[in-house]
Order: sequence, then C-alpha cells, then structure tokens
Amino acid sequence: MVDFKMTKDGLILTVRDYESIEEVLSQITDKLTQMGSFFTKGDEVALLVENHSKHVQDIPKMISRIKDFGLSVSRILVGTPEESVKSGMKVVQKGETKSGTKVIKKNIRSGQVIVHSGDVIIIGNLHRGAEIMAGGSVVVFGKAEGVIRAGLNEGYKAVVMAVDLRPTLIQIADRMTHEKGEREIPSVAHVRAGRVVIDKWDSVDFEEVVKA
Repeated sequence: MVDFKMTKDGLILTVRDYESIEEVLSQITDKLTQMGSFFTKGDEVALLVENHSKHVQDIPKMISRIKDFGLSVSRILVGTPEESVKSGMKVVQKGETKSGTKVIKKNIRSGQVIVHSGDVIIIGNLHRGAEIMAGGSVVVFGKAEGVIRAGLNEGYKAVVMAVDLRPTLIQIADRMTHEKGEREIPSVAHVRAGRVVIDKWDSVDFEEVVKA
C-alpha cells in the first residue's frame, strides 16, 4: 500500500488506493522508521496518492506524519509515478504558522498547492491552476481563482472567504460547488442546508455557520 520509488527526479512516496487512513499512517511510520539512516533532516520527497480526489481530506494527515520524521513534501502527484512527475503540484513551504493558522504573504501561482491541517490565510492572490487544501477555513485577501478545499478536518463549520471569490471549485468537507461570488465583492462560501452557498460577507450569520 505504501512504498518508495526512486526516479530521475527524486524519491516518491507512493500511497495506493486504500480504505483506512490509520493503516496508511501506520505504514508510512513503519517505512520511514526502516529507512531512517537513508534520510537527512530537511530532505524532500514527493507524495503520490492514488485516487487523489477520493482521499484529498487525508493528504494533510499524510504530510504531517512525513514531517514528524524531519522530511518535507516537495510536490503532490497524481496518476502513476511515471505519468505524474511533470504534472504534480509544487507544495509551498513558506509561511508562518501561529495557533494552528498558516499565514502566507505571497501570490499562489498555477502549479502550486498549500496543504495545512488548520486554517489558511493568503495575503495575495490564488491564481487559476493553484490549490489550497485546508483542515479548517480559508481566507484570501485578494482574488481567488484556483481550487479551494476547506473543512477537511473541521467539517461543515469551515468557511471560504475572499475579497474576490472566483474559484474553479470550492469544496467544504464533502460538499462542492462551481459557483462564484460577485466580482470584486467580498464573499463567503459556507454550508447551508447540506449544500455550499456563496453570500456577501456582510450578510452571513457566522454564529449559524458554526452550528452547521
């Protein structure tokens, strides 16, 4: 289920399709423990998750487990190791984390991905072709045009907010929408009555969202 593959572009940790994330995390621990003498603190590996869209909510947990061993994930790949090396998303490592919230002060460009188990704040733009995977809520102080996945840990209580909310996809927990907010009007995506809706930020009752 979990194995390493060496390619000309570096080492890839491959996770085959699975049913239990706990079993995957246990196997990652076993593999990295066995190969402890092979790595140096700060080394980078790519992460390939088979059936990526099915398991997207588990990716922050996998990355966190890899980081426990002093390694960092350079890219998230899809497909097979041979197919995905050139098409993977580059993980943005920069950013400051305080009280579980990751703050990134830069534009996130096409081909880059932010993965964090808590809330994510972007001071900049999220370009088309970029992606955020957050365990909690996502706030973009700029234009959001990429893919935003929130609530991977927090569930329906998470929200997605941007000054200009124009993403290609919004996912909150297991609910998704391709709807967009009004141009250049701060908007909030949240779950109401079992579906993701987008409202102007000043019309949202956040106390009701927390009860979702």
